Amino acid sequence: MKSDSKFSRFAFVSPWPLLIFFIIPILFVLSVKFHLQLPLAGSKTPILYNNACLSLFVALRFLYYLKGMTGRIRYGAKRGMPLKVTESVQSASVLRSSLTSAGYQFDSSGNYAEKSDRGYLGTTLLYAGLFIVISTGTVDNMRQFSGTLLHGVGTSVDLNNSDKYRALITGPFTTEPTTLPKMKIIRHLIPDAVNPNGAADVVFIGATGKEQQTILKAPVPYQSGEFDIYMAKMIYEPKIAVAIDGASPVFNGQILLWPLAKKVNDFGFYAPFAEGNLDGELFYQPEKSRLKMVLRQGSNILMDKELIFQVDRQQTMGNISFTVERMGVWSEIHVVKRRHFPLIIFGGIIAFIGLMSRLVIRPQRVWLEEAAGECRVRWVGKNLMSKE
Repeated sequence: MKSDSKFSRFAFVSPWPLLIFFIIPILFVLSVKFHLQLPLAGSKTPILYNNACLSLFVALRFLYYLKGMTGRIRYGAKRGMPLKVTESVQSASVLRSSLTSAGYQFDSSGNYAEKSDRGYLGTTLLYAGLFIVISTGTVDNMRQFSGTLLHGVGTSVDLNNSDKYRALITGPFTTEPTTLPKMKIIRHLIPDAVNPNGAADVVFIGATGKEQQTILKAPVPYQSGEFDIYMAKMIYEPKIAVAIDGASPVFNGQILLWPLAKKVNDFGFYAPFAEGNLDGELFYQPEKSRLKMVLRQGSNILMDKELIFQVDRQQTMGNISFTVERMGVWSEIHVVKRRHFPLIIFGGIIAFIGLMSRLVIRPQRVWLEEAAGECRVRWVGKNLMSKE
């Protein structure tokens, strides 16, 4: 620590090398936000390896500062020397004696001294906390398993089977799960004041055949080993047909109705659809089984009607008719490998304490320069000469 090279100070002390690790995240954000074809921004994998390198870099800085904790001289004379010089009326020997009495420790040259400060410990804690946060988050992302599936009442589904998921996000080191149970939904509980996202009465079947029945509802997860299983929301899927003049349907298909953040005229589920020059909207109120269709051709409204599912099968307006053949009901189930959030929070607290300590407690350092019987002094921190 006494004679750090310029490279050592640049690598372990200067903030500039840290900016290198912002290049890939910035490229990724720009490519997503502005749809730019930028290098290294086609996937999240470069960001994962970028963060892995950053965690290693932060770990090396932590070890560098941790090693400095054992030395008398932690910063060194070559690091951060101020330009401002003060002429002292006292000789260098008298100043050395005063500074030593005040707790300063000199290096072997006798011309540089510093006082032990807790701010240096704060820097050490800052890098320790950052390493915990970044490395934990990186490992979690490398082993990530986050799957979404739509499942209805009836047959069971093996949650270990990746082919059953509509969407699945994994990391480069993710392995196929083997400990997840099978899941069977017995009934759906429609959204209400208690469960605004709905709920599902499910049975989990373990590898030994043991069954466990529970109610899945957002945001309370069912824990299975290192995985959390929870229901995000209910989704309705009517199969509708739209016909003009009683001819063959101009639209015939299934539409997924997703929950609205805020109800519209008591309708909690909604989806748009289009076919040729026709634009349609479907609204659904599960509490009363109300299904409403709005159909437009340009600015003209061709239909604005609603029906009660399983009571009314068809509605007409002019020469337009729409028919509801059936209604699928699904629960959106998420299966997520649990992240180590308590450890990340702990690291964040350590880093914050370290940062505050470094900002509040400033280094106390002094340089003495003897020339022609006079002594010039450079200070960082409290200037003891102000008491002269």
